[in-house]
Amino acid sequence: MEKSLSNRSMKYLFILLLILIICIIIVFLVSKSSNYKKQIIFFEEYLKNNYTLDDATIKEFVKVFELLYDEFLYVTEYVYPIELLAIGIVETNFENVKGDGGESLGYFQIQAPTYWYLKHNYPEFYQRINFLEPWYWDNIKERPDVQLLTSILYLYDIKSRFGEEDAYSIYNGGSETYKDKILLRLNILENELKTFNRR
Repeated sequence: MEKSLSNRSMKYLFILLLILIICIIIVFLVSKSSNYKKQIIFFEEYLKNNYTLDDATIKEFVKVFELLYDEFLYVTEYVYPIELLAIGIVETNFENVKGDGGESLGYFQIQAPTYWYLKHNYPEFYQRINFLEPWYWDNIKERPDVQLLTSILYLYDIKSRFGEEDAYSIYNGGSETYKDKILLRLNILENELKTFNRR
């Protein structure tokens, strides 16, 4: 009789522990999801308040983040909107320009070989936004969504292959100075995000 009671108690304890673990996982996932969505809103508001980008461009950026969140959630576990905000600020201060003698294009300064590598390895993303064109200025200057998606995929690819630690320097050809600039900008943006979230 005592053994039966003991077994029953252990079963109840196990079930309670299982329920607790499931609740903790749910809270963690909801918190992570909420953080990503808050970062999208922060990204949008930051651009509106600090840059003269037109509303259509900002909407295209936001659509990319929402697409990833809705259809490619695994990417959002590696790359966050605040990181792309930092990259856009450091690369071009959100100007849609040619850099490196015309080799690097757009807000996030992506080069053609990087694009072709990503298009080959992640074709479903480019199919989803209906862009299968060559990486020429005339093709991408009016496509902020393509520019942002390519930058996100590049950072995602770097992080998944080489890890977090060197991702920012690899993004810019192995430059430690660039990495330091990104980390400094991220630190500033994270503090602004905290203030933003308290409103």
